[in-house]
Amino acid sequence: MISDEEIKMTDKADPTGNVGLTVLLVDDDKEALEELQDIVELEGWNAIIAGSVDMALEVLEWYPYVGLVVSDVHFVDPSGDTSSGFQLVSRAQARFPDRDLSYIMTSGDPWAFDGSAQAGAVDFLSKPLVPDDLIQSIKAFAGKGAAQTDNPDRDENLLKKVQDTTQAMHDETPPTPATGTGAVV
Repeated sequence: MISDEEIKMTDKADPTGNVGLTVLLVDDDKEALEELQDIVELEGWNAIIAGSVDMALEVLEWYPYVGLVVSDVHFVDPSGDTSSGFQLVSRAQARFPDRDLSYIMTSGDPWAFDGSAQAGAVDFLSKPLVPDDLIQSIKAFAGKGAAQTDNPDRDENLLKKVQDTTQAMHDETPPTPATGTGAVV
């Protein structure tokens, strides 16, 4: 059973789902969750946060009006066990096949892109997140669900994002000291 402290929902949320978009934010990093929640709430959307895959699945069980899930790719729970956002997508799709849920994956690992696309995510955002990118992605994919998973434009856009992130990471990598210069250490 999840305690009230483990799931936080904004006061704006309405069980009927009539107030607006409700976004489930899933990350094991509390600071990242707070940042995501701030971004979502500033746009006037409702936010529910969960710190694990299991917690997110319980939230989806309890709150059928969630329209979109933003999830980190890699999770480590307090006991040291690992799980992934890919497992969340797979388990949620199997458990709630009639829901029109969209999944946006986030990761600091650009190589997680392939798994995100294969799992059925509609978008992949590199960490650290650019708030405008998250907002645009939520606006573009809210309520689009699995209908978007075979979209070739999505795959091309995701690939471009990964390439840009990889290039940026490469550009920021400090040069390694040269070896074999004859210097005695």
